Amino acid sequence: MQQWYNRVITGEAVGVLAALLRWVLSVVSFIYARIVHWRNIAYDRGWKSVTRLPVPVISVGNITTGGTGKTPTVIMIANCLTEAGLKPAILTRGYGAPKGQRSDEVMVMEQECPGVPVIMNPDRIAGGREAIARHHANVLILDDGFQHRRLGRDLDIVLIDATNPLGVPGMFPRGTWREGPASLSRAHHIILTRCEQVSGELTDLAAGLLTQWVNPRRIFKQVTEVLGVFDQNGNPVDVRNQTVLAFAGIANPDGFFRTLSDLGLQVSAGCWFDDHHRYVPERDFPEMLKLTADRQPAAWITTSKDWVKLRDFTPPVPLWHVCIAARITGVAGELWRQSLADLADKK
Repeated sequence: MQQWYNRVITGEAVGVLAALLRWVLSVVSFIYARIVHWRNIAYDRGWKSVTRLPVPVISVGNITTGGTGKTPTVIMIANCLTEAGLKPAILTRGYGAPKGQRSDEVMVMEQECPGVPVIMNPDRIAGGREAIARHHANVLILDDGFQHRRLGRDLDIVLIDATNPLGVPGMFPRGTWREGPASLSRAHHIILTRCEQVSGELTDLAAGLLTQWVNPRRIFKQVTEVLGVFDQNGNPVDVRNQTVLAFAGIANPDGFFRTLSDLGLQVSAGCWFDDHHRYVPERDFPEMLKLTADRQPAAWITTSKDWVKLRDFTPPVPLWHVCIAARITGVAGELWRQSLADLADKK
């Protein structure tokens, strides 16, 4: 469904039905754009109140739908703050989680940020107060918070995917903009993510495009590094020249496929699900089981975000997962870490 929707809004899908759907989406998009516009005006002019908490708040968000690497970035920030001797907590709404359960992103954050409390609450203000009172947090990281203006923040970070800087032009649902690019002027920092997947020239062009809204000295470049491939027991695996079947429920499967290729894996076939997919193995994997019998791969391989939901699942071959980490490149990396520590010390 997600792939077909993407083909519709990009214009790849043709025919009367696709054209009619684009018209309907344009009407909905116009209404949504007006709501976003007046909502932002209400906050800018003080018509809507903003609640400030007694500790610094760092927001990590984006202006497009789909994946821009928020989870690895939140993990990177949380670990940087912990290394600086601070006590961060992560506030998230837990998007995609069934009632009473944790979302896949929350499970990954808890795994990669040991000791950092992750508060899952749609009411970010209540979540922040809980983090301060219960966990004694002295700095808060607001996951996917750029549009959540009710909670005041001291640092607004917006992520832009270097492989597709501004997504599909147009407000959601006709395009992929949650807000128009002019909203980037609210950001304190912009991080270009996935810079390792494009050339330096294209990264520089994307950064240059963004300077119309943000000071170029506040634009950082980030790469996603592979920490390794691990089996179900957390043991590292040598994957060179191995043939695998890949699957994932993420917003950007093309990026994952490129990562597997860069690792030297031979991907025999891939099975892609919608972002935040909740797996039911007997429903989701018949095709994978058939391919396994036919092609005899060394393993199935997926992302950490998918693996945390399948820890109790045992396929007919080993199940591997790729662990990644985000890093700000160059000299800017040290400046970035220092800016986070300075922010927390000021309040």
